Amino acid sequence: MVHRGSEVDVVFDDVRIINESYALYGVNVKITRAGENSVRQTFEQHVFRRYSEFWDLKNKLEKEFRTELPYDLPNRGFGLWSKNKLSSEVIESRKNKLAKFLRDMLNDSFDTKWKNSPLVASFLKLPAGWNETNAHVTPNQIDDRTDLDLGDPSQWMISFRDSKTLLSQCKKDGSSDNTRNLMKLRLSLYQLENALDATRRSRLLNETELNRRHSLLQALKSDINEMALHSGLGKITSNDAVDIGNEKTVLFTGVAKPKSPKKPLAGRRRIGETEETLQLNKQQLLQLHKDKIAEQDQELGQMHMIIQRQKALSLEMNQELSQQNDLLDLLGNDIDNTSSKLRTANRRAKQFNSD
Repeated sequence: MVHRGSEVDVVFDDVRIINESYALYGVNVKITRAGENSVRQTFEQHVFRRYSEFWDLKNKLEKEFRTELPYDLPNRGFGLWSKNKLSSEVIESRKNKLAKFLRDMLNDSFDTKWKNSPLVASFLKLPAGWNETNAHVTPNQIDDRTDLDLGDPSQWMISFRDSKTLLSQCKKDGSSDNTRNLMKLRLSLYQLENALDATRRSRLLNETELNRRHSLLQALKSDINEMALHSGLGKITSNDAVDIGNEKTVLFTGVAKPKSPKKPLAGRRRIGETEETLQLNKQQLLQLHKDKIAEQDQELGQMHMIIQRQKALSLEMNQELSQQNDLLDLLGNDIDNTSSKLRTANRRAKQFNSD
């Protein structure tokens, strides 16, 4: 039973329309309980769920306990309702009713079998025993999701959102366990990249959406790299997660071989740096810039000569074609004259035969 001082609040703080076919509801679950010395402990978890997933949860719970769920879900709509399921009125109504459904179930201190079910913990991505009296819930207690099919574009976005949430929690908490969380994030990033490549090959999404998701992954990778640099771990490369099946192996690898990033020279930005320019001072950079410009000017001069030769060849071809046209005109005139002479000769031959 939940401690008397415990309270669960549920807020639907975001709605995302996916491919104009269904809505993803952002669910924020806030658990507050009295800890040691009457100190209030608070934990928040955020997940995205479809309306149909709530009905799947209801059916699974009723199958597990073989009785009807005592909490009300908004009814499924048919006909005109189904046509307007993405309208603002329907979405707002479902948000309120779904939030009440979760609040009633998670705050029920009498019939606790429903919220104690692992199905609920998995659905909301809560740690096992989250509602125990002496439980101290922290973000690092959240079990890794294994029920998501990353081949499904909608579940891919859920996993990406979970990774962003974990990264935000790491930045906010400044936990000493950031190394483990970074390894989890790298593993998740590797799986998301592989799933996105598979989606590209299967053509489940258009090119615009694929490029958008690729940009999201690159931004996430940059954020993870920045956090890794502050934590003393190296950047993510394309080969970092090839053998990442065992998280402990990756963790010890990261600790045994920390990468010390090269610091940029004072007064210069790191963006755009290459191995060639990283160690150069301003004077050397200026000379390198001049050399590059000189090389480009030389290449442009060579290209100009090539274009001039092609122009000369084109003019010669044009002149040759004009001469050929003149010869064809003369040949046409000769053929006309010959045809006229043949017709005259033929006519005379006919007159001679008739006489």
